[in-house]
Amino acid sequence: MKNQSNTYPGEIITQLRLLSVDKKASVVLVGSYARNTQTWRSDMDFFVITPRRINRWKVPLNIHILFDTRKEFIDKLNNGNDFRHWAMRYGKVLVDDTGWWNTIKNNDGIDIWPDWRLKLRHAEKSRSIASQLLFDAAWDNAGEEYLMVASHIARALLLRDKIFPLSRPELPGQLRIIGHEVLSNIIDRLMDGIDQPKDLLNIATSIDLMLKELLLADEDIKSPYAPATLHGAHTKLAKDVSYLL
Repeated sequence: MKNQSNTYPGEIITQLRLLSVDKKASVVLVGSYARNTQTWRSDMDFFVITPRRINRWKVPLNIHILFDTRKEFIDKLNNGNDFRHWAMRYGKVLVDDTGWWNTIKNNDGIDIWPDWRLKLRHAEKSRSIASQLLFDAAWDNAGEEYLMVASHIARALLLRDKIFPLSRPELPGQLRIIGHEVLSNIIDRLMDGIDQPKDLLNIATSIDLMLKELLLADEDIKSPYAPATLHGAHTKLAKDVSYLL
């Protein structure tokens, strides 16, 4: 993985050059590698934003690339997507020849706070997958998916308390600060890996109950986007940068 961390950005640039968008693309390192908090199980995550939609290419194991057009990125930013906001706050810019990324980052609209309820929806979708993996006795994959569920719940709780979530390895420490010791310990255990199926089943039950309580407690959880009070700010951001699309 060390060699990939040094060389893979060059591969991305080569592919973008072949697609004739290398001069207008923005490439950002995100996730734990951007924060220097990676662990033995961390993937290397890149964000590629281009003026138009491009064809994707095969990547090595443990490399993830998320693709957005500029319009897609701004729309999701406006709609309270926490990952796009995370990339803006903590991403490490590797390529930005046009200055597009910095222009968006310096826009006042970046201060929009992500909608924490979106993370619960993501958690619910991941939980459905995780439950099926448990039913199929695919223990390793189920553990990975339940780690995803727990991480979504953690980010929801932090955002609700006006604390911006950092990378996954940093989430347990952030959760302890706001008093969520149980979830903090669960994420620690899942990141270390669960050897015994019965232990994973117990953890899965705890996560399922935690998510169910959060979903039942919030009457507005089905609302599509962030609260109406943010709509003006959303319009402002989209308007200010429309010429850059």
